Amino acid sequence: MKLVAICTSAVLSVIIPLSNAVAINLGNLKGETRTEYFSPYGVRELCVVPKKWPGAAYRSDDTSKESTLCGYDFYRTVGICPKYNSTNPGVLLLAPNASYSKEAIDASDCNLKKMSVKTEAKFKQTITCSYTPSILAYYHMSRILGGVGRVPVSVIRTMDLKVHSQLTNKAVHALRDSTDTIAQAWRKLGEMHLNPRAFPQLVDTTFTQLYGGLSDNVKNENVYNDVSGRGTYNSRYQRFLKQKPFLKVASTKTVAQLVGSGEFTRVAQDVIQMKDVADMVLIDTLMNQQDRIGNIHYKFYWYSINPSTNRIERSKSDAELVDGKIVIPAEEKRQMAGRTAVVLKEMILKDNDCGVIKDNMMRAYSVLEKVRHMSYLTYRYFMAFEKSLAAPATKDYFKTELLFTDKDYRSLQDNASKAKEILTGTCRTGQLKFDLDLENYLPGARPPLTPCSN
Repeated sequence: MKLVAICTSAVLSVIIPLSNAVAINLGNLKGETRTEYFSPYGVRELCVVPKKWPGAAYRSDDTSKESTLCGYDFYRTVGICPKYNSTNPGVLLLAPNASYSKEAIDASDCNLKKMSVKTEAKFKQTITCSYTPSILAYYHMSRILGGVGRVPVSVIRTMDLKVHSQLTNKAVHALRDSTDTIAQAWRKLGEMHLNPRAFPQLVDTTFTQLYGGLSDNVKNENVYNDVSGRGTYNSRYQRFLKQKPFLKVASTKTVAQLVGSGEFTRVAQDVIQMKDVADMVLIDTLMNQQDRIGNIHYKFYWYSINPSTNRIERSKSDAELVDGKIVIPAEEKRQMAGRTAVVLKEMILKDNDCGVIKDNMMRAYSVLEKVRHMSYLTYRYFMAFEKSLAAPATKDYFKTELLFTDKDYRSLQDNASKAKEILTGTCRTGQLKFDLDLENYLPGARPPLTPCSN
């Protein structure tokens, strides 16, 4: 049960060997808030909300989502099931309903295809392609760069090893005939439970708890095949570079030339999509992302101009893609009648666990060097952040709040230094166009001066 909340200011090796890995000391985790729970075996579990980066563009609902994540009690409020699909194992937090109580969910075989329950959050650890600091850091890096990628909120969570062992046994049994990577990973987790001291990247110093990143689960999203394309896993990055969205980002033409218009409703989707792609390239370059292409999603949103303020307003849409065409609910059309408005695809980067210590695929394919369009806001946020990386306080933040190792931080510094060199170079030679801020396409808007940064 909940004890207390204390406020303070794919396809790789199954278990990742970290030469400098040490079990985590839970007493060192302070964060902004620290919520504690007791497991059925008397182990005091933790949920810690890392402190926020000063000056970052956190969303208005980020804090409430952090509170929601740390409000999930594994033993009272949500059902818990092992994850059987995809590559990386994890624990799914499932919302009970009239058909399945928490007790029924926990007692089930966790075949979600048969159950009408919603996944509220995912709890993942350092295993297969997954790395806990990557899960945590992507959320904060997204906000540090101005909100790029709309990355879901994540917090630090722990779980009693005895409870996790029971879930592991359930997964091993369910996947007993499978040779997939996720089945192999669950079996390896079974070995971890027999000798947790041999797996310091997964457990705390008392060897009673497993720790990882707990992330909000985005619902009703769609796979963004426009950006990823379709094809084999091994050709995913070569394929991405040939898709229309990236070709536009790499084009020497202006947005107006590419679209054939500068009018808001005609240009909005291209600007948002191009910004999303360029932002994704930058954050993945910084974060050593290995498994992005094919793991990109989107949701529909209305973008409209408020006639009184001449500002852009954004609201959810229940539009659907049917046979390649966007079908908009009639009620939404009535609500937007008479306004300058358009339904757009917004990118969501929800799968962010395969980074930081992985192969940097964006750098391997020199993708940032090919970018010719960028949001000036993103550019400015990045340049300010890159400058801060030399400060001891920045390193302390990433190590204390986001669980980076010294090696992780050096990698981030190196990636940021390289990204700065590339972007300032293309900016100074006039190759980089800052034309991906949609506000600049409002009627009567005058694009601001966009000097290159040092």
